[in-house]
Amino acid sequence: MPNPATVIVAAVVAVIFVAIVVSQIKKLKSGKCSCGGDCSCCGCCKEAAHTDKKR
Repeated sequence: MPNPATVIVAAVVAVIFVAIVVSQIKKLKSGKCSCGGDCSCCGCCKEAAHTDKKR
């Protein structure tokens, strides 16, 4: 039987991981990403599509 502290720590890590993944998915769907502001290079932002059309 696993130590209860181990189970609690594993659950906390799992919750944090899921929260990060959900946050990143929401950002991507809303048109924001973590490209550092240079959206023309990353290609994942809606802004990148706008900058490509201007060229």
